[in-house]
Amino acid sequence: MDDSPHSESHGVFHSLRLLVDRAIAVVHNRTELLTTELREETARLVGVVLWAFIGVFAGLVGLTFAGFAIVLFIPQEYRAWAAIGLTALFFGVALFAYVSVKKIRGAKPRPFDATLRELEKDRDHLRRTR
Repeated sequence: MDDSPHSESHGVFHSLRLLVDRAIAVVHNRTELLTTELREETARLVGVVLWAFIGVFAGLVGLTFAGFAIVLFIPQEYRAWAAIGLTALFFGVALFAYVSVKKIRGAKPRPFDATLRELEKDRDHLRRTR
């Protein structure tokens, strides 16, 4: 084996380069995971906002139709039943939207969960190798 300072220096630089390459690879992998999770969270948020809008809209339409149903075109003896039926229908839609929003929100425990787990594994691995 060559004991010259030049060969030892080459080994240190080579090891340092390998260390930097591995660090960049880890950061790259974690960044890819983070962007994937960002995309998933964005899609989930769009679903929550859409169902929330549908729920609010259905509730308002339900209230509007309930009021109009009492006043318009219903014979006197059936006005109450028609108003109750329309009110129940639209409040049912609003309730379905509310339940859907709660289900979507509860489907995933926390944002970026996979990224956080991988970073935790990396940290634990680094602590064990010291």
